[in-house]
Amino acid sequence: MYAIEFEADIKNGVVTIPPEYNEIQNHHAHIVVMIKDMDTAEVPAAALDFSDTEISAFKEQDAVEMQRALRDEW
Repeated sequence: MYAIEFEADIKNGVVTIPPEYNEIQNHHAHIVVMIKDMDTAEVPAAALDFSDTEISAFKEQDAVEMQRALRDEW
């Protein structure tokens, strides 16, 4: 896989590939679009709520004792 970089205008949802890249015509490509100076709506991060999650791993062990045992390995 290799990468090429060029600037182009998007017109009606179409990007025209410059003629110097004719060898990539009719191939599948991974496309990344970077747009300068475009206002984007910032999506607020959803708060993580684990209050109704039950975790059974290490349930019978003391967390502080586990940490002390790990530190003793050093």
